[in-house]
Amino acid sequence: MKHIMKMALLISFCLRRAMSFQIQHQGARSRSDVILKGRRVLPKMVIDSQSTRTITNNIRETRDASSSSTSSSNLSNNNFSSDICISLTKEEKDLFELLKDVAECYNDKTVLRVAGGWVRDKILAEQTDDFSNGFRLTSKKKEKSVDRTAKAKIVKKETETQTPSAVKRTFSESVLRTSAKPVDIDIAINNMLGREFAELVNDYLDERGQDTYKVGIVLTNPEMSKHLETATLSIGNFWIDFVNLRTEIYDDDEHAESNEKGTRVPVSVGIGTPIEDAYRRDLTINALFYNLQSGKVEDFTEMGLKDLNAKVVRTPIDPVQTFMDDPLRVLRSIRFASRLNFALDPVLRAAVRQEDIRTCLRRKVSRERIGSEVDLMLRSSRPVCAAKLLCGLDLMECVFPLEPVDGRGTTATLAYYDEGVRLLSTTHAYLIQNAKRPPVWCSGDKGNDKNEISDEASQITEETPDIKLTQDEEARRLLWYACLFYPYVTAYWDREQALNIGSEPQEIHSKKKRKAKKSKQSPLHKLMLDELKRSAKDAQQVEMIQQSARLFGKLVTRGGGQKGIKVLLSGVKVAAIDGIVAPGMDKDDPVLSQIMDFRLKCARVLVKCKHLWRAAFVLSLCTELQRVDDAQTQIEQTYDADEMHADDITADQNAEVFSQFNAFATSLLDLNLIGIWNMKPALNGDEIASRVLTNLPKGPIFRDVMDRQWEYMVQHPSCPVEEVEDYLRGEFSDYV
Repeated sequence: MKHIMKMALLISFCLRRAMSFQIQHQGARSRSDVILKGRRVLPKMVIDSQSTRTITNNIRETRDASSSSTSSSNLSNNNFSSDICISLTKEEKDLFELLKDVAECYNDKTVLRVAGGWVRDKILAEQTDDFSNGFRLTSKKKEKSVDRTAKAKIVKKETETQTPSAVKRTFSESVLRTSAKPVDIDIAINNMLGREFAELVNDYLDERGQDTYKVGIVLTNPEMSKHLETATLSIGNFWIDFVNLRTEIYDDDEHAESNEKGTRVPVSVGIGTPIEDAYRRDLTINALFYNLQSGKVEDFTEMGLKDLNAKVVRTPIDPVQTFMDDPLRVLRSIRFASRLNFALDPVLRAAVRQEDIRTCLRRKVSRERIGSEVDLMLRSSRPVCAAKLLCGLDLMECVFPLEPVDGRGTTATLAYYDEGVRLLSTTHAYLIQNAKRPPVWCSGDKGNDKNEISDEASQITEETPDIKLTQDEEARRLLWYACLFYPYVTAYWDREQALNIGSEPQEIHSKKKRKAKKSKQSPLHKLMLDELKRSAKDAQQVEMIQQSARLFGKLVTRGGGQKGIKVLLSGVKVAAIDGIVAPGMDKDDPVLSQIMDFRLKCARVLVKCKHLWRAAFVLSLCTELQRVDDAQTQIEQTYDADEMHADDITADQNAEVFSQFNAFATSLLDLNLIGIWNMKPALNGDEIASRVLTNLPKGPIFRDVMDRQWEYMVQHPSCPVEEVEDYLRGEFSDYV
């Protein structure tokens, strides 16, 4: 009788478990779509049509798991366990002790394993110095936006307290250090759903009078390859995902039919074994587990540790099947290969080139997920490697669908991809070469000298600090986008200008643009918003960098470089108290007048790109370097390279480019233009209307008055208010 009652209770338990697990959700596809649930509040469920068969399977699986729980809990003693030692921080030890206490308190047969990226990165941290304590390659939780003042204070404080070894956290080819983000930890559970264990964590804390945490539920969405429900908790500096070990069942007939459609959706998903879970993961290096109870690393595919040592990105099973399960894994493979500087397995490369896989990537994966992967690639320390892999595997058109802009069709568009990758490589290499000994204009130090900053420029140090490009992760990310699509956008501008549509970026300063209608948005704006699902702010800033780079290029190559040299040779500077400091010149000197006109032209570009001016300027510089290289390549193809001494000519031309651009940028510092975008008008609108131009009507003329005031203040820094009033009365005498 007791056995019958136990079996009845077991069947009842399994029915409840299966009903809670076999559900169809129309829900979140990304972490940004997480639905926060209060404690004990679970989403509504609908029983799947396959529930009857699945319930039977789950009863059998649960009964088998119950009879072999002892062997399951001792997996760490078999050949899958490794002797690799993982060093834990104090915070990680405390977290893992908490989770083990929860498991022991409520179900002593529960085995907890950390899965995926955390294990991989910890093992790499033991093997190389490229990963310092707690450093993570990825963080799914995005950093909250902070004002640049706070960011600058943090950077300054960290710089002052860093040890010599920690100062290595700068821009380099091996590691591009990024801002600290919460550490991602994925916890895989052997005998319950992730949300069930997350609720047990809260129960455990609540019973002991401690604070509980909100549980976020990422719902399943099979059509978008999201087959597993995930519970999330944010504890301290950890962003934790709780999931069950998973196994998937596919119907053979349905599988064959779905392959023709370019999709592969399991008919049932259940709680699996560690081996089943490991083989359904994307890559062998991401299929490693760290058993919390045993404290050992487990490699159930028996390939993960080998591939880590061999620096190879490989799938646990046939890559075609892996990519059919979730085509986004194509981009994930490229991202990890580029970030870790690993090689792609040849079999994996061949699978990526199959047209069926590309079709799945286009049709089955949401553009949000694709855009997120691309963004993670560009945030890494090796964006060039990722871009070259995308280009080499012919994925650029699939990931970045661009409209033909010059009537030459797809062939020309593919050429723009290649040129964009080359420009990205040139720009990335330039920043690396100048990381240790940057030019004066790139260091950001001179512009922060309080003794040399004018009233308007001083606002940059108090309100919007000027941060070095090599330390500004966000500016670099936007710069990489700008590089990739700059050749394409330049062709678009040239065509629009030829058609007299007026899409050429204009030399404007503080005029605010109205938001463009969708039908009039540029192809790049549409790509960023519609295809990559980036924010409107990202799209605007990338375009702003590109437009400003074009304007900088025109200024420098059309005499601005020579004028910059003239500024440096003349000794003219703009000081805080005295305004213009011009040794040996009076205020009517024509040279001084030319320099102030030059100051105005530069200011018009700077107010357009603001704190991103260095990103725009570097893009302009590297574009010119690439133009020189292309021109020289064409000459070599026409003439005998040995007779032309091509290498010497190219070196001389590059030296001239550097000379012109460095002189131009350094003159911006001497003329105290960094922060000019924060300059406040001497007279506001009410003051102008009440005591200067009393007959001034409302309308466009008012904007002209404010613009002329701004221009005069740029050309006459630190001038008194009375001087500005007299100037406006003279320029607009009809309204006095």
